Amino acid sequence: MEPALRPLALPFEHGAWGFLFEPIALGMLVAPSREGAYIAIGIVAAFLVRQPLRLAMRDRLQRKRYPRTAACEALTLAYGTVAAIAFAMAGIAPLLPLIAALPLAAIQFALDLRNHGRTLTAELCGGVAAGATATAIALAASLPLAYALTLWALLALRTVPSILYVRTALRGGSRASMLAAHAGAVVAAALLALFAALPMLMLFARAWPPAEEMRARDIGIREVVYGVVTVALLSIAVS
Repeated sequence: MEPALRPLALPFEHGAWGFLFEPIALGMLVAPSREGAYIAIGIVAAFLVRQPLRLAMRDRLQRKRYPRTAACEALTLAYGTVAAIAFAMAGIAPLLPLIAALPLAAIQFALDLRNHGRTLTAELCGGVAAGATATAIALAASLPLAYALTLWALLALRTVPSILYVRTALRGGSRASMLAAHAGAVVAAALLALFAALPMLMLFARAWPPAEEMRARDIGIREVVYGVVTVALLSIAVS
């Protein structure tokens, strides 16, 4: 019996897709370039590698081979090839932020491989690592390093408090710590780019009312919408 390809080829988490596309969108809004588009394609392909690679590696670690295993290996090879070609076309220099983010991505993947992908450490590592995409895209457009790193920092200020917010809403985490993280993000964003404090204030206001009665799917969809607005406002703030 042939396995269904969709669960093998595409991750289903709303948050993961948001953290993937927010840095791509911010980078391409403030620093569009052909090389940046190659980086975006490479990042999407590299992101898609995770699901089939994780499943294939689990099968190998268990010394078992299921009908899905060959499909996962083929998908990993296909996605990996696309990523390698796209990154090669982007050039070496813009990829340095992605290389710097590899340890964080590796920690997230290792935890995910052991069924610990929903731990705070895994989510924070994966979310912060994703922000390197915006920096790489900015460097591909020959923008200054300081500017490019500011994009990564602002995305981290969006990501870390938001992860704490979702965990608090769904798993009963500390509201005090979550709200403190949002407040710190407002201050830090203002120091990096004055008007960047506005989207962080919006996220702070979103986090203030308790959200215990909301379903995971509703929170996920709402976070995608907030992500779109945040990226739009950040692109204006840093322009």
